[in-house]
Amino acid sequence: MLNNKIITLLMSCVISASCLALESDFSQNIVIDAKKQQLEIKTNTLSFTGDVEVKQGSLRMKAERLEVIKADEQNPNSQDILRAIGSPATYKQTLESGETLVATAKNIQYKVKDRILTLTGNATISQQSSQVSGDTIEYNLVEQKLIASSSNKAGQKVRTVLTPKGSEE
Repeated sequence: MLNNKIITLLMSCVISASCLALESDFSQNIVIDAKKQQLEIKTNTLSFTGDVEVKQGSLRMKAERLEVIKADEQNPNSQDILRAIGSPATYKQTLESGETLVATAKNIQYKVKDRILTLTGNATISQQSSQVSGDTIEYNLVEQKLIASSSNKAGQKVRTVLTPKGSEE
């Protein structure tokens, strides 16, 4: 019981209540720049390769490859999904507090409607100078809920590095 309280306290220090993403970001257009674009009409998928950059307000993603799977208009539960692949792919966004949330991983999936980031493969997410890393991290930008896990390989663990207030400078 005490362990759960400590873990909850630590996680609230890492990803604090002030980490709400700028609401104005989500009402802006998503702009994608890349060296090459390919459209697969049957699967409703756009693929971008070569120095891919995604912008939506303060949100920035960079990757070697990006797939945009458009929502199926016939399915009300369907939504647009962006899949960034890189070594690593990066995600940055300014928070309401003015701080920057930075995430890196081999694969980053962003569910646009639900505002959920899923990072896989050497995943790291940081705010200020505190950081969480693991094999997989799921972060819900709306609910401000983070779940990190490690693979089943021997010795792999989730790591959290907390920087005390005042020592960030």
